[in-house]
Amino acid sequence: MAFRKLKSHWKPSKQVKLIVATQAFVCFFVALDSTILTTTLPTLSKALHTNTTQTFWIATSYLLTSAVFQPPIAALSDIFGRQALFLLAIILFTIGSIVCCASHGIVSMLIGRSVKGIGGGGILSLNLIILSDIIPLRQRAQYQGYLQLCFALGSNIAPVIGGLIVERTTWRWLFLINLPFCAISLATVPFIIRYSRPKTTIRDRLLSIDWAGITMSTTSTTLFLIGISWGGTEYSWSSAATLCPLIIGLAGVLCTIIYEMKFARMPFLRTSLFHNRSAIAAYVCTMLMAFSVYATLYYLVLWLLAVKEMSEIMAGVCIFPLGMTVVPISGITGVLITRLGRYQWAVWAGWVIATLGIGTLVLLDQDTSTVAYVFMFVCAGIGLGLLMNSLSAAVQAISHTKDVAYASSMFAFMRSLGLCLGVSIGGTIFQNFLRQRLEHYGLSTELAENAEVYVSLLRSTPSSPHKILLKEIINWAFRMLFATLCGICGLGLTISVLIGKYSLDKELDSQHVIVQSESESEGKREVSDSSVVVA
Repeated sequence: MAFRKLKSHWKPSKQVKLIVATQAFVCFFVALDSTILTTTLPTLSKALHTNTTQTFWIATSYLLTSAVFQPPIAALSDIFGRQALFLLAIILFTIGSIVCCASHGIVSMLIGRSVKGIGGGGILSLNLIILSDIIPLRQRAQYQGYLQLCFALGSNIAPVIGGLIVERTTWRWLFLINLPFCAISLATVPFIIRYSRPKTTIRDRLLSIDWAGITMSTTSTTLFLIGISWGGTEYSWSSAATLCPLIIGLAGVLCTIIYEMKFARMPFLRTSLFHNRSAIAAYVCTMLMAFSVYATLYYLVLWLLAVKEMSEIMAGVCIFPLGMTVVPISGITGVLITRLGRYQWAVWAGWVIATLGIGTLVLLDQDTSTVAYVFMFVCAGIGLGLLMNSLSAAVQAISHTKDVAYASSMFAFMRSLGLCLGVSIGGTIFQNFLRQRLEHYGLSTELAENAEVYVSLLRSTPSSPHKILLKEIINWAFRMLFATLCGICGLGLTISVLIGKYSLDKELDSQHVIVQSESESEGKREVSDSSVVVA
């Protein structure tokens, strides 16, 4: 095992910079894909002749598979190597894009989105793991900020690009746009992200896989998320169709944890990651943060489309300040964490500002001026931007040195889980409030069941007293949703008090070591930024 002791003044080599640049490029196109459908789902629904539930699954299928397969992919990267799994993730993302592009119905679209989700989730998880292999924890927040910069840039220009595509050309370009990025990545990654590891036989690698644990985890998590997604949308929360997968999924998760702790010979899930209350609190806060981010972004776009009656392009432009506020704030947070060696201040400040910022969204209505709602978006973005980097630093600082890469993977999983729950549970909350308000006025609840479809119809309907009333009802439901999200941020603030102070000055301890060029190796013998000792 290679053990690299961190010196006080670490500086990245040219190779490390090149690896980070490659990761940033891959992050950009994955982010582009993750939100490009945000403003275009109504158009896609029309093109594929889908109902609201099917349209909802176009978005959710990606998030679900992205979350479920991240822990297994991270575990397999320990066995087969980071580069092999990173390339596999990019290949799956490429195949999924091609299937989506060629789709003529909902079934093939969902298959393509699910395959893309596996690839996209693997890419994001492995990006964090690779950073934990090559960059000391004290400096890691700064470089994670660079990746988040590219991710935020891609995810925030995507709604605008998506709007332009569906208005100017065919919807298939929503997926074709990924292919040039995939081709460049597949051509460059094998030559840039190279690792040196002890050679083992395929048989030994296969025998070291925790097949039972991975199968139990994947199956139970999938069932749980399906139950969450169905609840209140396709089926009622009290129906057997919702309760059965929920209960079986939760029982399966519990059985997986017991198996990994007591029976697994080489467990893929390290329960040591949850060794104290600070670790548990940090992971729960990560999930709540991601829940708030995606639910806020997704439903603010829908608010702009429905209440403000904007086009897809304008909705993408107007939501831009929210996401792009996260970019500089996240980057600045990473630099400050590196300089100060502390993360708690950013966690607490992030939750306070996010709670206040999202709380202001309850003031939104049809007459809210552009300046006012952009200010609200920016306030929410500042808080969420503070949280992204600080929580990542927290989970890695709290973990044992040998578990840092696994902590990065678990952070990515909890973040993806939060994104998935944000859309599904956020949709349930919105639909329930909308149904409640429609019943209050004695109107049909069909609007609540098919909200995505009615958004497009409402925008094309001439002004009338009935339309004005419907917009007021829809706006009220959005305000109640944002009030709920404000409460969730308040819960995150409360839980974050349990996160203790841990040092960021950890030594690099990984079996996965990058292959260095001869010139860099020679330079390190003369003037070393970090010493390498074989243990």
